[in-house]
Amino acid sequence: MDPGFLMGLIVDYTYLIIAPAAMIIGPPVSLVAGVLLRLDVISIIPTALALAAGELGADILWYWIGRRYGEQFVERYGRYFGITESSIAYAKDLYSRHHDIIIFTSKLTAGFGFAMVILFTAGLSRVPFRRYMMLNIAGQFLWTAGLLSIGYFLGHIYLKVENTFEKMALFALVALVLASLFGFSRYLRSGIHRKL
Repeated sequence: MDPGFLMGLIVDYTYLIIAPAAMIIGPPVSLVAGVLLRLDVISIIPTALALAAGELGADILWYWIGRRYGEQFVERYGRYFGITESSIAYAKDLYSRHHDIIIFTSKLTAGFGFAMVILFTAGLSRVPFRRYMMLNIAGQFLWTAGLLSIGYFLGHIYLKVENTFEKMALFALVALVLASLFGFSRYLRSGIHRKL
C-alpha cells in the first residue's frame, strides 16, 4: 500500500480513527491527541468528542459483558483481561458500600489498572445503567480534559526544545513516567491480590 495514500486516509478520517483507537488503546491516545492539538494538526472539539465516544464505548462494552455474561466470562476468559474471581469479589465488596464514588474515581484514575474489573463488576452487580453512564460521563469530561492538557503541555515543550538530543531526552522522560505509572498500577494490583 502506498504510504501517501495511507497518510491521506489518516488525515481525511482522523476523528473516525481516534474513537476506535481510544476504545482499544485508551489513555495514550488522549495524550498523543493533546500533542497533536498543540502542533495544530487537529481541532479540540471533534477530538474531545471522539476520545469521549471511544472511551465511553469501551465502558459500555465492559458493563454489558459483566451484566450479560458475569461469572461465566470470568471463569472462561477473565485471566486474559486481568479479571479474576478474587478481584471481582473485592470489587463487589467495595460496590456494596460505595459504588457511585468507585465508578467516578475509577474513571478519573483509569482504575490504576482496575478499570476493566470495576466496569465489568458494575454490570455484574446490576448497577443501574443510567446512573452508571451519568457517573462515567462526568468522569470522562474531567479525564479527557486532563489528558489532553498533559499532551498539550508535552507538545509545547517539544516545540520549545531545539536540538535532537534534548528531544530524545524528553521522549525518554515521558517513557520513564509512563513506565513508572504502569509499574505503580501493577504494584497496587499485586498488593490487593495479596490481601485477598
